[in-house]
Amino acid sequence: MTEEEFRADLLAAVASRAEVEACGSREAFTLEMLERLSESGEVPDAECCTETLTGQRGRKLEVDAWANDEADGSLHLFVALWDGGANYPPSITLTDARDQGFNRALGVFDQSRDGWLTDNIEESRPLWALARHIRSAPLPTALRVHVLTDRPISERLREIPGNQTREHVRVTFQIWDVTRLKRIHDARSVRDDLVVDFSHLAGGGLPVLPASMGSDEYDGYLAVIPGEVLAEIYIRHGSRLLEGNVRTFLGRSGKVNKGIAATIATDPAKFFAYNNGIAATASEVATVRRGDGSIVLTSATDLQIVNGAQTTASLAAAARVRTLVGGTVFVPMKLSVVTPTVASDLIPLISRFANSQNGVRPSDFFANHPFHRHIEKISRRLLAPAVAGSQVQTHWYYERARGQYLNDQVGLTAGKRNQFLLMNPRRQVITKTDLAKVECSFNLEPDIACKGAEKSFIQFAERVTKDWLDERKRTLYGDDWYRAAIARVVLFRATEALVSKAPWYEGGYRAQIVAYATARLAALAVAQTDGGRLDFLRVWTAQAAGDVLEKQLLLVAEAMMTVLRSPPQAGQNVSEWAKQQACRRAALETDVPVLPGLDRFFIGRTDVRAAERDQREAEQITEGLAAVEEVIALGAEAWRAVRSFARDKKLASFDDGRALDIASAIPRSIPTDSQAKRLLVVLQRCKDAGLEIRDHRASAFQDVI
Repeated sequence: MTEEEFRADLLAAVASRAEVEACGSREAFTLEMLERLSESGEVPDAECCTETLTGQRGRKLEVDAWANDEADGSLHLFVALWDGGANYPPSITLTDARDQGFNRALGVFDQSRDGWLTDNIEESRPLWALARHIRSAPLPTALRVHVLTDRPISERLREIPGNQTREHVRVTFQIWDVTRLKRIHDARSVRDDLVVDFSHLAGGGLPVLPASMGSDEYDGYLAVIPGEVLAEIYIRHGSRLLEGNVRTFLGRSGKVNKGIAATIATDPAKFFAYNNGIAATASEVATVRRGDGSIVLTSATDLQIVNGAQTTASLAAAARVRTLVGGTVFVPMKLSVVTPTVASDLIPLISRFANSQNGVRPSDFFANHPFHRHIEKISRRLLAPAVAGSQVQTHWYYERARGQYLNDQVGLTAGKRNQFLLMNPRRQVITKTDLAKVECSFNLEPDIACKGAEKSFIQFAERVTKDWLDERKRTLYGDDWYRAAIARVVLFRATEALVSKAPWYEGGYRAQIVAYATARLAALAVAQTDGGRLDFLRVWTAQAAGDVLEKQLLLVAEAMMTVLRSPPQAGQNVSEWAKQQACRRAALETDVPVLPGLDRFFIGRTDVRAAERDQREAEQITEGLAAVEEVIALGAEAWRAVRSFARDKKLASFDDGRALDIASAIPRSIPTDSQAKRLLVVLQRCKDAGLEIRDHRASAFQDVI
């Protein structure tokens, strides 16, 4: 796919978002870019705050979004330079980025710090909340200013020199253009443009010891990295240096290890002895062999720390307060160089095993959970009812991995691509983070939904991971659950559009209003039915909220706006108030008017239980058939190998042995549903013990187990 084609797809995604969410093109572009960058791990979850104004002394001020990075304590400001034209636009220059982006965002920071913005704009504006936060919060460890643009930049513009604010806060600059966004898409799991240079170190690089051999997909190195070098890398790149699961863990902990800090300050010579060091991955490294035969590392591309985030952050904190003395602290490092072709599979495993001694929960690795493949399969199979006179039924496309929707179109002829888009319209694409946010809202957790995609994803992950271990609960995640989930997405998106057009909506905090409105509607349904819920299958059938639900949602949304704009502390940031359980309690306890006819969209507790019972039975049948299909697909020869291995290792019970005998005689004998499920468990047990099944279809078993 060319950059022009990629940009055209980006514009189509922006147009679809603008239509679905009833917002302007610039806001839709900002949201689309932030979502893609956040999911790829380049930036933290951000909050939209599109503002353009003239500040003190006629200075132009502009900002489109902002974010606090919990992992490194930095503040991110984003400005969108949106062209939107159908023709491929001219390249963006550094002068354009500075004059129209960087300098305007810096003006927002400066005039927030000196109090001009909070003194001269209305408190109801989201920019006032941002300005108050910048003025009242402690100085960030760094200010990271980003320009988001649909224009390309020259390949020569690889790095932009940093700066400092008046109060000596370090400032870094990034331009996220079509070229870089496409590289992120093409690389999928590999980070973009994070190249760490070690060539300036004494001796021309970082001395390393090779620690692997015989693999085309993996290289390993051991090294001892000076503490001040690691601290400088982290200060420069921030949480982009941290692998996603580790960044989440560090953000939740929120504390710098006091023991590490004390060792750095009072006994740095023993740091190497006390500390376990760090584990890191990279997609590529450059090394040089010196005359004495030793090897030095001169650069590492896409460097990510998968274990040792606390150590790294502690060193950076010590460097900022000047308690880290150069040449006194050294950190052991294990570096795994993983090719992009296997990065998506190998890096999560490296991260999981490297962090196995820490309190990182299994749900933190939920991105690779079989739930996603299960829901993906349902989404490709189920057709939504045709609506508005259309003769075409369509799919709601579940995008299990970022870029999957676009990748499925690569190589198609124009006719086939049009057919694909007709069956899978862009407005019906759902990402896993979209789903998590909607599910949190309807699960009466709007405060979690307001904490952003990452926190919503973690909360949703914990619930599904727990349910997945319980066979009765796992079977509820079938066709009807997916239909109901889509109905919840329909209601959520309808609320976004309704709020945007509402006469009482003054701009800003739409995301918070929508999360709370949908949660309050769900709570209303529970209260009105004594434990029942909304009739989501009715919404699925209509593929729309309908007049009654839309009017009810508007009433609820207006009430939620009042709650959100009335925090208990005067001047409290609305977005921060929305993240608190106290806000959730106040919202869910707020009385809202109930329209006549709303009861038609409710189902009682008895009907809910009956529907769940039917769903469990249907899903058990589906699971059983799928298990039999997988067992047959593997073939008798493979099952004879499994039987032999299981007997030798004593991994099979008597009943397991009977099922293995039947599978070893396929196709003369066929296992039952329960036997097939048992066989897949035995297969996994044997694979965990070292059995290798060479048939390429064996990997498909992971989706069933």
